[in-house]
Amino acid sequence: MRYRAMFAVCLSFVWILPSAGGEPILIGHRGLLRHAPENTMPALATCIELSFGFELDVYSSRDNQLVVIHNENLQGTTNGPNRPVRELTVAELKQLDAGSWFHPAFKGVRIPTFEEVLAMVSREKRGPTMIAINIKGITLEGERQLVSMVAEHGLLSESFAFDQDDACSRRLKAYNPAFRIGQNVGRKDFDRQLAAGDLDVLLLTFAPTPEEMSRVHQEKRVALFNFSGSGPDRRNPAIWDRIKEAGCDGMLTDFPLECRLHWRNQE
Repeated sequence: MRYRAMFAVCLSFVWILPSAGGEPILIGHRGLLRHAPENTMPALATCIELSFGFELDVYSSRDNQLVVIHNENLQGTTNGPNRPVRELTVAELKQLDAGSWFHPAFKGVRIPTFEEVLAMVSREKRGPTMIAINIKGITLEGERQLVSMVAEHGLLSESFAFDQDDACSRRLKAYNPAFRIGQNVGRKDFDRQLAAGDLDVLLLTFAPTPEEMSRVHQEKRVALFNFSGSGPDRRNPAIWDRIKEAGCDGMLTDFPLECRLHWRNQE
C-alpha cells in the first residue's frame, strides 16, 4: 500500500528506538502530525508501525460515510473548496489532495475513510494500542456505523470515543455496551466521575498521582493523560516521567517520538 512508502518519508525526519513493555501507551495526536499530514494514512499508519496509538477525528460525508479529517471545512488540510465535509460525497472527498499542504512528498495523499483506518489497525498492529476517536460532525446513522465498524474489526477493547455530548454517548453504549466512552476530566471532577462510573476511559487533563491511578484501576477503568498541543510546555520530560511513574495507562501527545526517546535514555 502507498502508506508504506510514506512511512519511509516520515522516518527520514527522526531517529526511532523500539518500544518496551510496561510504559504508558503513547497516543499520537492526529497521528504523527509533526512528521506527516495529520489525520491521513501516513500519519496514522506510522503510529501503528511504531507501536503507538493515535487520536483521530471523524465526520460523516454527504452520502453518510465516515471519513477522517480534523477540520469541518475542507480548506486548510486539503486542496478542496471552502465547504464543509458534509456537503461532499465520499467519492468527491477522495478526489482531494490531503498531503501537499504539508510537504511535496505527500502529494496525492487522500482523506481516509474510518473503515480504511480500522482495517489498517486490525491488520498491522503488533500489540496493544489505543485509538482515541474524536467524534465531530457525524449523523445518527454514522454513530451506528462507527460502533459496528469498531466491533467488526475487533477493536472494542483498544478504542474509545470522546468529545461527543451525553446523548450521543448513551446512544453509542446502547448500540453495543462494550463500546467504550471517554471524556476529558479535570482534577476537580475526578472523584465525582470515578464514583459515577459512567466513563470507561478518563482522559485526564492533569498529571495523576500513583494513588489516583491505583483508584482508577481498582474501579477497572482506564486513565490517559491528555497532554496534546504543540506549545513548549507540552514537551516537558519531567511531566512525561511523572506520567510513567504514576502508572498512567497512556498519554495523548504531539511528541510521542521525543517522549519514547527520553524514556529509553533513562534506562
